[in-house]
Parts: sequence; structure tokens; C-alpha cells
Amino acid sequence: MAEKVMFIKEENTILLKKALAKNLYLKNFDQFKISQILKISQPMVSNYCSSKEKIPEHILNLVEDITEKILNKNPLDFYTSIFFNEKNFEGTYFVAEKNEIISDERNKIIDDLTEAFLLLKGRDIGKLLPEVKINIAAAIDKAESSDDVAAFLNGLIVVDGKVTSNNGIRFGKSKHLSCLLLYLKDVINVKAIMNIAFINDIKKTSLNFDYLSKDFKLKDNKKYPDILLHKGDFGIEPCSYIVGKNAVNVVNKVIKLMEELKWNYKMKKFQK
Repeated sequence: MAEKVMFIKEENTILLKKALAKNLYLKNFDQFKISQILKISQPMVSNYCSSKEKIPEHILNLVEDITEKILNKNPLDFYTSIFFNEKNFEGTYFVAEKNEIISDERNKIIDDLTEAFLLLKGRDIGKLLPEVKINIAAAIDKAESSDDVAAFLNGLIVVDGKVTSNNGIRFGKSKHLSCLLLYLKDVINVKAIMNIAFINDIKKTSLNFDYLSKDFKLKDNKKYPDILLHKGDFGIEPCSYIVGKNAVNVVNKVIKLMEELKWNYKMKKFQK
């Protein structure tokens, strides 16, 4: 998750703390509390509060922003940053892990996952639920690791068999689905996957299917499977994986599966 940070040149750090000390003192913070916040001694706080040194306008603007966050009980900390660049980085920025930097392609993945969730929201998928949490993962074109695969944080939230909500979408947070998708994308050219319960009646549907071995490798290497079946192993429940070109494509296959197996009949009748 990207975090808001404020960069200031090393030579301006003391000026920033002087201005902060004064501002916090005017907000009725005692000197001991200010010393804890700014990580300086109490005598130094007293020295800063009595200083008559002129503070540049851009630092005063930062101080107002920082003071507001302190008043809102946001934690404050100071770090030393090292740059190998001539650019002036002073000001407010956002920092994030490499896998959390949102490019246009990653943003498209997030949009697709969001649309896929909305297609499922409110649907009764009770018969599709495995013992583990149900989730959807999607990868960028040249995915190399799980950091290039996005999924719903802690899976989709299901209440009484119906998809209700989610805890957000993150890259690099899905281990099993990411590993399986990274393998499959190079073998059958898919970029999204969803785990569901084992489908015993798969032959009653029009979906193309294949089987996975115990170590989650394709058995027959069929060219365009829609669903992959894993019969389980010791400590691993039998399960199925719907695969497709993107998250929306995957969810549409899930809906098709339910309709062909007549699992959606009661919900449709109720909606009429």
C-alpha cells in the first residue's frame, strides 16, 4: 500500500523541527510530549520554542500539514533517505513496494477484478465453495513472480452462500493461485484463475476440461481448457480451477457453469 511521505533536505531538518516544536506548543502540547514526538531532548524543545530564526515558507507549509496529522493521531517518524539523483525531491510524495506501483496495465487488472467481483456480487455460489477461501487472481502480460499477480486480499467474502464484499485487491498477496497461474500462463496462455469446489458433473456442461496431477501440473495439455480439475491428495481437498484470458472471462465461465448445472434456477426465479 502506498504511503504518503514528506522529503526535506538534510540542512532543513533542524528548521522543520524548530517550526514543529513551536507549532505544537501553540497547540497546547507540553514540552515533554513534543520531545517524544520529535525525538529530541526536552531542553532542545525549549531552545527551539524560543528561537527567533526565520523559517522558509515551504517548510511552514509542511509543518501545518504535519501538525494536522499529529492532531489526528497519525504516527510520525523521521528517516534518512539517500538519493543518487540531481532532482530536488523536497515535498510530498508517495512511496510503495515495487509490486504495488500501479502502471496502466496493473490498473487494468484491478479494474477487471473489480468488474468480475460485481458480476458475482449477490449470486448464490454456495455449491461452488471449497473448504479454503474462494479467490480470483489475474496476472500482467509478462508476469514473472507473484508480485505481478493481483488477487482479492484474503479472498472473496461470502455470507450464506452469496458473494457480498471483499477486502480490496493487492498484488503479491496470493501464493497458491499465483504460483499455479504463473505456471499455466506459459503452458495454455491464460492470465486469470479462480478456485472453486471439485465439479463431479463437469461432463454435463459444455466447458472444456482437463486434469491436474497431484503436483498441480497439466496431465493432458489440452490446448484451451476452461476448467482444471484436481482430485486432491493427502491434506489437499479435491478442487477445480476456472481459467481464462482475464478475470471477467473467468467469472462468465463460472456463471455459465452454474446455469448449465441448473444451480442458479432458484435465484433466477426469485429475481423475477
